[in-house]
Amino acid sequence: MDVRHLRHFLAVAEALNYSRAAERLMMAASPLSRSIQQLELEIGGALFVRGTRKVALTPLGIALVPHAEKTIADMDALRREMNKRLQGFAEYYVGIRSVPSELITGLIGVVKRVDPSASVRLESLDSFAQMDRLINGKLTFGLVNRRVDDRRLDYWEVLRETPALALPNRPEYAELEEVRPENLRGLRLLLQPGTAPFGSEFDPYRETVTELVPVETEIIGGLSAMIAAGDSCCFTMASPKSPWYKYLAGDDVIIRPLADSPKSSTYLVWRSDRDTENDLGPTISAARDYFDQPVEN
Repeated sequence: MDVRHLRHFLAVAEALNYSRAAERLMMAASPLSRSIQQLELEIGGALFVRGTRKVALTPLGIALVPHAEKTIADMDALRREMNKRLQGFAEYYVGIRSVPSELITGLIGVVKRVDPSASVRLESLDSFAQMDRLINGKLTFGLVNRRVDDRRLDYWEVLRETPALALPNRPEYAELEEVRPENLRGLRLLLQPGTAPFGSEFDPYRETVTELVPVETEIIGGLSAMIAAGDSCCFTMASPKSPWYKYLAGDDVIIRPLADSPKSSTYLVWRSDRDTENDLGPTISAARDYFDQPVEN
């Protein structure tokens, strides 16, 4: 039995949707469906009831879930142990997003204090990609800006940031101490990748602007140039320590905090089955002590 098929099975069992599971696995839906069919042939029965509108686990599929999870956890543990024996040190793969550098250096310091010989490798990924790679055993820790209801993952809040808006440096905006939805009339709102912290509570801002414009510019200074042109704004963070702030700030762009908005949180996340004394338990305990209170920005 191919462990890869078990990973595919668990992804579909979690999402109960082939398209969403395929997206999380970064593969097409057709090969994912074939993988599940091959697993069903090996097991000798259907694992899912496939309806026109939704997918559901069969009793056989429900019974397979805990066994598949244990098999994958055991295989991941075996791979880590063999790699450690071959290399002489443990490797920590840490997913990161746009967070202040002090958060990353603090986490690396925690790892090094627990295991001085450890190697820490950083991977820049959005929150969903991090959680998928954690579940699939490809990351050790993640730094994410959202939580999902998944018993396989545990979270610890490590950062709170004040949301803000980057605005054109015009007198009507420069005199503001904080931004309210009505201040955005006549502006377009640029939606850059990674704006996940700005959930439904920020809908009043989205509903006031003249247009929502998704942007994916990779040109250095491209987004700030669009804002400086005078007709656009963009969500960011209020702290000058934030990478988003540094990316957008400039002579022709001003940044002001949002009025009466909740703070956005960043969480350290790990796979719950790895919180044991012989695995990540000591490092997780040290991280909880180090980030006893979330960093406030």
